[in-house]
Amino acid sequence: MPLHKNSVKRIYFSGAVYYVVIKTKNNYPYFKEEIFCDLFIENFKICKQLKGFKLFAFSIIYDHINLMIEPNNQFNISKIIKSLKENVSRDINVVMGYTPKYFNPLVGETPAFRLLRVRGLITGFLKRNVDSYYEVKKFDVDIYKQRFIEKFGNNNPYPKFRWQISFYDHYIRFHDNHLKKEKDWDYHYDYTVYNYLKHGLPDNWKYTSLNYPELIDLIEK
Repeated sequence: MPLHKNSVKRIYFSGAVYYVVIKTKNNYPYFKEEIFCDLFIENFKICKQLKGFKLFAFSIIYDHINLMIEPNNQFNISKIIKSLKENVSRDINVVMGYTPKYFNPLVGETPAFRLLRVRGLITGFLKRNVDSYYEVKKFDVDIYKQRFIEKFGNNNPYPKFRWQISFYDHYIRFHDNHLKKEKDWDYHYDYTVYNYLKHGLPDNWKYTSLNYPELIDLIEK
């Protein structure tokens, strides 16, 4: 099947650690809003539980997200980012009132996956995966919607949330030369966790993995 004209040909292999950048559409600074940052973190926690990837570093900047993650053998980097983007944008738009609150969703599922569930086409391995969705600790989007209403009332200053199509990735654990791998790892790790300083965000910026040790996996170089 030919690639979509906007598709990026990616390399998938077991044990790869990826540095990833996800941008908002037209670099709009949605993540100046802490409510949206908190929603991203909640969705990120759920995505990590459901997709089973290792997380080594992240930072939320006003118009983009930096990640260092290692997918497992079940969900590759594209599937992880697709799920994360869809769920974050859905919840942020629910909070802003652009999208009606969804009815009894499976947290973290994509529309295609949800369609299979509704049609009763999920069996065996996929059925076990669906069951795991119900075991994930969920959060109440209404809490964030109420925070948003208390802050802005009927004067929502933000356009409908959208991500830029696709994302940038760079795989790190590919080099045969150990020193080269170490240098590549260290550069991207430091760039990720301290990226907020480069962009002039406050010194006490909360949304970096340095402040979320419970989400971070041990690094095995």
